[in-house]
Amino acid sequence: MNIILWIVRVVVVLLLVWIASKNADPVTLYGIGANLKMPLALILLAFFGAGLLLGLLSSLVAMFRLKREIRRLNRALQSRNSDIPVALPEAGKRI
Repeated sequence: MNIILWIVRVVVVLLLVWIASKNADPVTLYGIGANLKMPLALILLAFFGAGLLLGLLSSLVAMFRLKREIRRLNRALQSRNSDIPVALPEAGKRI
C-alpha cells in the first residue's frame, strides 16, 4: 500500500511539473498596487504556500489551546486522585 501511495505521489508531481512547464508564459497580476508579470506556475505556487502557511498557523493556535486544556485536566485529575484514600491489602491475604 505504501508503494502505491508513493507511485501516485510521483505521478502527481510529474504531472504538475509538466503542466507548469507547458504554461510558462508570463501572466500579469493586477490589483495589488502594482502590475506583476510572473509565470502562472509561480503565482499559483505563491498562493498555495500562503494558504499552507495560514492553515498551519490556525492549526497551531488550536493545538496550543488543546494542550493547555489537557494540562488543566491532568492537574484536576491528579488533585482528585490525591484526595482518594488508597486501601492497602491486609497482611497474609492474596490480592
